Amino acid sequence: MNAQFYRETEIVSLLMRATTWVPDLALCYMATSWETAWFPTPIKGISESLLAQAVHLTTLAHAVHAGIRPAALLPIEANANDPFAVALRRIEFESGRLLQAQIMFLKGPDLVPFRDVVGAALERRHTELRKLWSDALESVGIAVANNAGA
Repeated sequence: MNAQFYRETEIVSLLMRATTWVPDLALCYMATSWETAWFPTPIKGISESLLAQAVHLTTLAHAVHAGIRPAALLPIEANANDPFAVALRRIEFESGRLLQAQIMFLKGPDLVPFRDVVGAALERRHTELRKLWSDALESVGIAVANNAGA
């Protein structure tokens, strides 16, 4: 979680330094929807509180790392040696490593009895994060193809 927090902070920091911001009235709604996405959601079917919390955090982190891919936003003609481009690619590489650890936990022996519950929670988180990320990109003028089946 510590690595994830610093990766997300790095993304925000890079965006703030590389872009110009204009006040947006929809920002309050968007910020609220992003903040509420982080609230714990009950995992029905897992009665052990600590295990349910671990599943909640891991499914959320998995959705964030799989769904938010900032390097994909770089234009094709972007200079590969540009520090901003290098940083975004490094963040994406680290996200891939974190995804592997999350998958190992979610498919681990402790969660075998809860495979269907974990799968449903993971799919719900991915759907929620895809919508939030799509809304955020569209708010800054980036069209997003609907890939709900992905």
